[in-house]
Amino acid sequence: MSELSDQVRAHFKPRGEVYELRHKLAQVMNGKEWQEFRKVTEDFGGKRTFTKRAFELDYHLRFDEARQRLIDEAGSVKRRLVPKFMGSDNFDKTEINRRADKQVRDAHDKDLARIDVAEAGVLRDMLGNCEKRVMQKEKPLRDFQKAVDRRAGPDRRVRSWSR
Repeated sequence: MSELSDQVRAHFKPRGEVYELRHKLAQVMNGKEWQEFRKVTEDFGGKRTFTKRAFELDYHLRFDEARQRLIDEAGSVKRRLVPKFMGSDNFDKTEINRRADKQVRDAHDKDLARIDVAEAGVLRDMLGNCEKRVMQKEKPLRDFQKAVDRRAGPDRRVRSWSR
């Protein structure tokens, strides 16, 4: 039953790539890599905070600009051959305000998504470096296990799960 509930939770509340990369990195990092990881997360956290704060402070200005742009677009001459009584009102105040608010919030969400993509790229590089280090550390053990393989004949040709 818990597997089903995990699937439902994952479907309705996806974690995102940054979360998954952080989780994978936490399993393979050493002390020096942790310091680098903390610096990266603080830098991107600062960028997110700055972006959110700028959005809160400049929301009304951005909203007014988007609203003015929509009003200008609605007032422009359109070459549509539609009778006036069949068309819609291009200057509906609530509709213009709703669209302006949506455009401003979508632009803010895109800014945050760009920050997430940049952080995911940096974390992906860090994960690659950590995995290379772990593979180099485990290589002598794997080579030794391969050299001391005492199975006979055809059994030696079959790779076991531990090697």
